[in-house]
Amino acid sequence: MNWTYRIRERNKVALALAAVFMIIVLANWWVSYSMKEVSTQFKSVYQDRLIPALDIAAMQERYYQNLMLLEEHMQAQSEEQELHLQAKFNQNIKEVDSLLAKYETTYLTQKEAEDLQEFKTALRQLTDLQHAAMNLSQSSDKAAAANMYTTEVVPAFNQMLLPLHALSQLQQEVGHELYASAEKQLSSLKTLSYLVIALAVILALLVGALLQTSRSMKRIKAQKFHLN
Repeated sequence: MNWTYRIRERNKVALALAAVFMIIVLANWWVSYSMKEVSTQFKSVYQDRLIPALDIAAMQERYYQNLMLLEEHMQAQSEEQELHLQAKFNQNIKEVDSLLAKYETTYLTQKEAEDLQEFKTALRQLTDLQHAAMNLSQSSDKAAAANMYTTEVVPAFNQMLLPLHALSQLQQEVGHELYASAEKQLSSLKTLSYLVIALAVILALLVGALLQTSRSMKRIKAQKFHLN
């Protein structure tokens, strides 16, 4: 009877041991999966938020430069100076187009996509007006160029800044959300690591109990053998 009882106890310990082992395996799988998720989120913060934020700042800087270049063009005293300023102006536009194409390849939320379309529309309008003002200045109609600059170019520039600033603000907001999500994942991983440690301790205790049960059964068998 005692021997049968110990067999049942050993089976229970073995079953508990298998259950704890499976839990540890699943916990390790979840840790590995969560680490990949955290890595992806931090990578997204860098590639889809930090770099685009720098690109937005660079685009804004180029158009501030073009605003000043247009002013200088209207005040230029020689054709050579005008051509030099126009070349720098066109180079800035090419750089903005390149930065914009790069920005469009990143992950965009729905709000970002909407603000981006608004920005591109405002940007085209501003660029057309700047080219028109520069052509007037190039043709020596400085007064007409200055009037267009004041009444059309500057308002279009300010209008272009609105969606650009909105995009910049979204980089900060979405980046903060990604960081908060990653931080939450790391907190869960910390809790899970403590659980794995606790399960490892339980596993060790179960192994000890199983070994103790096995030794007891051997002693019982030995006693029965001597009695016989």
